[in-house]
Amino acid sequence: MCIRDRIHTAQLAMLDQIIKTKRDRINILKEHYVINDRLDLKPTKFFQTLLESSNVYKIIGEIKKASPSAGIIKDDFDLLSLANDYVSSGIRNLSVLTEEDYFLGQYQYIPQIKESLDIKILQKDFIIDEWQIYHAKSIGADCILLISEALSKGEINLFIKIAKEQGLDVLLEFHNEDEITKIADVELDVIGINNRNLHTLKTDITHCLGIRDKYTDQLARFNIVAESGFGKKSELETVSYTHLTLPTKA
Repeated sequence: MCIRDRIHTAQLAMLDQIIKTKRDRINILKEHYVINDRLDLKPTKFFQTLLESSNVYKIIGEIKKASPSAGIIKDDFDLLSLANDYVSSGIRNLSVLTEEDYFLGQYQYIPQIKESLDIKILQKDFIIDEWQIYHAKSIGADCILLISEALSKGEINLFIKIAKEQGLDVLLEFHNEDEITKIADVELDVIGINNRNLHTLKTDITHCLGIRDKYTDQLARFNIVAESGFGKKSELETVSYTHLTLPTKA
């Protein structure tokens, strides 16, 4: 196998590697973490808060220490300082990376922020086990991320049902257009289009536009979150038009 082929194989295996590692992490966490089953199950209204924002751009600010594609993003990572910076900018919705091995996150980030700030938080992780949904609720998350490519259609529907029962909002994301049939009839009002290919980790901020325009009928009922790759105002302006809203910085 040539070097180019080996690199391509490694890229294709990235999502599988992350999921395998996550399964091992979940098994360990289950042994040591006791879920609080006396929580308030009222809807957390993550997306309602976002959509009611008076900001021109409906932004979900992201807190991420590292990633497989970028490595360490911020050497002097200060969780609460970053969260406060977003709040000071008028942002009231955060996406917080909690995956430990590839993004160097911690689930403890969520309660730490919640103790200091009145803000809505999406737990950004690789949810592959329904136990993780109860755990997300227990640590104070308002919304969870579900990755279509990592789940079957049956798992997606089950996890959405459980999340709603827990009062959690759900951001279901997809990247590949062949996943449209998997997500088109879900009982959600918001859907995410990830501009990052989870196998190659390459990002194209116009990817969401192409998917939206190609599948207008299937996606017409959703508010759409354009995910990944946004770092400048000009990039937000690229995607912020009718029915494509809520760009996130990633």
